[in-house]
Amino acid sequence: MQIRDLERLFVHHSPQYPGFTSWCGLWTQPDGAVMCSFTQATGPFTDRPTAPEEVRRRLEWPPPGHTEAYDMTGLRLENVHLHSADHGTTWRQTGADTFQSCMNGITGEAELALADGTLVRGVWGKYLPYDPVPQDGYLERSQDGGATWSAPELIQNAAQTTFWPKRLRRCRDGRLLAGGGLFRHRPGRDTRTGWFDDFAPVLFVSADQGHTWEGPIPVLPAEQAGTYAFTEEFDWAELEDGDLLLVMRAGVAEGRLQTRLRRDGATWRPGPVHPNGLPYSGHPEVLLTSAGQLLHLATTGISGSSDEGRTWQDLPPGDGLAALRPGPVTPYYPKAVELPDGRVLVVGHVGGDDGYGCVDQAVVGLRFSLA
Repeated sequence: MQIRDLERLFVHHSPQYPGFTSWCGLWTQPDGAVMCSFTQATGPFTDRPTAPEEVRRRLEWPPPGHTEAYDMTGLRLENVHLHSADHGTTWRQTGADTFQSCMNGITGEAELALADGTLVRGVWGKYLPYDPVPQDGYLERSQDGGATWSAPELIQNAAQTTFWPKRLRRCRDGRLLAGGGLFRHRPGRDTRTGWFDDFAPVLFVSADQGHTWEGPIPVLPAEQAGTYAFTEEFDWAELEDGDLLLVMRAGVAEGRLQTRLRRDGATWRPGPVHPNGLPYSGHPEVLLTSAGQLLHLATTGISGSSDEGRTWQDLPPGDGLAALRPGPVTPYYPKAVELPDGRVLVVGHVGGDDGYGCVDQAVVGLRFSLA
């Protein structure tokens, strides 16, 4: 497997410099067009209000060791939606709904289009402390390209747990899968780090376009629950036999973790988790192409597997990757889709997990073929 005909693409810069555009979503529409979404912030770089002390304590924001630039209170925050009919070469804006938060992003990463073109996105309500929304994970729907959104629909409604949706994927049989973190309530520990005191990465599955969900489906075997430094960030590809190949973010020492969930009727059963040799990075991005090529994309490199993830190889430079070095191979927190002509489109943002005004962020992309 080798990358060919690699192109760099510019997608969007905010109306201000330095810009703030982070946490991209990317998906294909039923007609073959592509859409992306991201958080955009604009407003004054100094002399802004700060979040109330109770909100700062509960969300532990700004993060320890970080500056007040991470507090987004008082800025204009938008979930921007762009549409491209030419495979990512040009983009037009279709929506930019506003929200209020001290956090630097609340949605975008978990988003897709249904067969009728309806957009569905996952939202983490706990990152919206100023709005009267469920303090849990929920879905919203848009019929107009992201300009307006429906009322929240809870993914699960349990008294003892909350679910943070980080990925939405469609199965070949039409069902939807939501992946993320399931947090069990602990008295006195409703803080951003306290959520992880009793937590598990899980899946929920829906057979009615996300209106009702079954789950949680465990990702980890019970005997491995405390083996590695698991997080709520993982991605998966549905293999030919219906199994799910999951790649998971863990600690720096472990790098990437991997497991295979075996299809069992209408659900899946977890298999053993093990390091797969790929280096540590942010949220994993996994793509299985129509030709059966399995890709893992990250700022550390683009890797491929031709044996359903049993082995991974860094893709040879071909006639494009060499031009991207030195530096990250993909933009930060990349998202990838296969285009109708077989090429791969990748979108992410310049910079990293940055405070407002600290880095000139922009949304950029890559487009390439696979030999």
